[in-house]
Amino acid sequence: MKSASFPRIKLTPVNFLPFFLLTSFLLSLTAFSQTAQPQLSLADILIGLRSKKVTLPERNSLLTDAVKKRGVTFTLTPEIEKELENTGADKVFVEAIRQKSSKAIAPVIAAVKPTPAPIPAATPTPDFNFYRKRADEYALKGSFDLAFIDYNKAIELNPKDVSAYFKRAQAHSGKKDFSRAISDYDKMIELNPKDSHAYFNRGESFEKIGSTQKAVADYQKAVELDANNEAAKNNLQRLEAEQAKIVLEQKKKEEAAKVIETPALPQSIDLGQLNSFAVKLVTPIYPEIAQKINAGGAVMVQISLDEEGNVVSAKAVTGQKILRATCEDAARKSRFKPALFNNRPIKATGYITYNFTK
Repeated sequence: MKSASFPRIKLTPVNFLPFFLLTSFLLSLTAFSQTAQPQLSLADILIGLRSKKVTLPERNSLLTDAVKKRGVTFTLTPEIEKELENTGADKVFVEAIRQKSSKAIAPVIAAVKPTPAPIPAATPTPDFNFYRKRADEYALKGSFDLAFIDYNKAIELNPKDVSAYFKRAQAHSGKKDFSRAISDYDKMIELNPKDSHAYFNRGESFEKIGSTQKAVADYQKAVELDANNEAAKNNLQRLEAEQAKIVLEQKKKEEAAKVIETPALPQSIDLGQLNSFAVKLVTPIYPEIAQKINAGGAVMVQISLDEEGNVVSAKAVTGQKILRATCEDAARKSRFKPALFNNRPIKATGYITYNFTK
């Protein structure tokens, strides 16, 4: 039987034992070159790469040889390739996996049964806890894209685990993707409608995207479910105070917009010709003496009115003097409509013209 070939490694008393242990393990993987050989799983390869028994270049060399002889059980995807490179796989090793991942390796049965070699303990299949724990480690380092891959796998394996949705939501928040974080909090609340902290965290995400009303509703629900949720209480009080301030400022603006500046009210206004404002216009008496001397013509009387339209004063300013007194007396006995300024009664002045025909 053809023996496995390994690179030359300088052994010293310090590295002999670790090298011997890892080599024995890998030899056991490749010992049956003519028998049915179990292919290497992704977990087998990751465990081998993370081993500290020999240097990383030596691990890559030994694992490359094992992959070439046995093949792999998985298909190399961009995500898996990135994970392998992050774990320490070099380009030669990755290329060997790529070549083997697309081929189905059928077991070969030897004609002569060889002496059984020690078989290493079976590697546990990655489960929910494995993916969840590794995702947490990625998220803690800020490697959110890798964390999402493992969180998604964990949720696929256990879609009813609330903690996985919470951790993935936290990772989305770490990337400022609050909309996706809200979707995960929605799922948490769907699974556990009485989870006060789920409402609180969703409220914070709503607040980040500017949905203040939804944030207030979630904080209120969080306090309703848990009266001791101080963080929710504080956020609720803060938002309610901010909203009250906004409402007050808006009300002030609306009131200010309604205020119309009122002009200062004058002492009185001049109405000019008052004939059209007369409620009762008294005709002056034509004195006999004036008739005998044929006095006539127009007489203008200047009039002052109070706020109710009553004549306060009447003074003839033009016309024959013999006719002025009778015109002033007629004007004082007359009544007028109140003058208005901006719909408010106000004092006024004006005049009446009386005509005497000879």
